[in-house]
Amino acid sequence: MVSWENYMPAKVKNHLVATIGEFVGTFLFLFVGFSVVSVTGHRALYTQEGGSPADGSDPSVIVYIAFGFAVGLGVNVWIFYRVSGGMFNPAVTLALVLGNNMPIPRALFCILAQILGGIAAAGVAEGLFPGPLNAQTTVEHGMTNVEGMFLEMFLTAQLIVTIFMLAVEKTKATFLAPLGIGAALFVGHLVAVYYTGAGLNPARSFGPAVAAGKFYSDQWVYWIGPFLGSFLAAGFYRLLKFLQYEAANPDQDVDLSCSAKEDSNRLACTAQRMGLEGEEIPRPTWSRSKDSDVEIGSSIPPKSPAMPVVAIDTNSTDATSGHA
Repeated sequence: MVSWENYMPAKVKNHLVATIGEFVGTFLFLFVGFSVVSVTGHRALYTQEGGSPADGSDPSVIVYIAFGFAVGLGVNVWIFYRVSGGMFNPAVTLALVLGNNMPIPRALFCILAQILGGIAAAGVAEGLFPGPLNAQTTVEHGMTNVEGMFLEMFLTAQLIVTIFMLAVEKTKATFLAPLGIGAALFVGHLVAVYYTGAGLNPARSFGPAVAAGKFYSDQWVYWIGPFLGSFLAAGFYRLLKFLQYEAANPDQDVDLSCSAKEDSNRLACTAQRMGLEGEEIPRPTWSRSKDSDVEIGSSIPPKSPAMPVVAIDTNSTDATSGHA
């Protein structure tokens, strides 16, 4: 059987897989979003022709666009998380370099794939739907470019902090991270669609500009704003890690069915539920470790010292401790 090992080193193969995943995931995510924008644009045109005004201030249009982008992102993050990390956004990739030590070569490949994916998504949407795509982002409705930049910065930071705390930090709820990430984008669109078009992603704003062959003078807002959000979110995440945030509000992942028991018996209760009574349970680890994956940071917690399980004696009210 022919194997990839005959053609390339493992590191090259892994970079290739991540790059392909980011291109395809970004394409699918933004294609859904651009398609939703196209539908709303044509609906607004038909409404105007019928004599009823329709513009971007219509709450139902804003919710529809926000929902389309949010679900598109959440679904594709769920699909591609194990392939490339499911970033689909140069600002997110930069934040992972700054906050989680993603290797720069991997980041550069992914950013290039994201930008090309955004261009491809805009081009395909432009070709499939009748009329112009009208998915370009621009600052309007009385907001200045500087105000738009800061709005993009704060909302992008909100999205990236969500990614850090739900996806990068490993807890028993990590598998639900795509829902939280999609919700963060949904909220960002609710706030920003009317004023900036809710870029929050340089690839999302750059793709339609290339497809239309027209760049507005405020294009810089959709690069500087999200990248400033990367620095803000990464700095905040590093501060939390430096202060060992998990010690301030501990036991957030403790099995609630054991909460009524004495602290000394909680591990034993958990062990009983997991069928591991009498064995050792590893200490929880809360973040990736480059030691276990030198290329992209680990999605698998590193090995750590084990904690002894307290065995519950069913014939006595006293507990005895034992080691595996």
